[in-house]
Amino acid sequence: MNVSFTNYTEYGIHNQTLRYCWISYFLFTILSSFIGDSIILLASIRYNAFKLHRAIVTIMQHIAVCDLLNSINSVLFLVTLISEQNNLGSVLCSVSGYLPYFSYSVSFYLTAALTSIK
Repeated sequence: MNVSFTNYTEYGIHNQTLRYCWISYFLFTILSSFIGDSIILLASIRYNAFKLHRAIVTIMQHIAVCDLLNSINSVLFLVTLISEQNNLGSVLCSVSGYLPYFSYSVSFYLTAALTSIK
């Protein structure tokens, strides 16, 4: 099955104002996610800044990694949104479709584990 999402007239965002709003939203979300998750990972791995039980810190690190995976997926969508066409190919299109399914699920389970080990 070969699916093509390159037809701008059918799948694109036609309103330029709406498109710029989505681009700015994704840029803000991606930058804040990369900065926040990098700080969490750097503080917990390198500086041992969290004085908590080791299991809690490990789960927090795994949640940060899942959030970074979601941010990478948002970058793939942002490239498509800026260029107004899907120039990432069919493999990355499939990856960007299934990556949030797994990373969100793992993040939910890790959050449940974090609340249950307190």
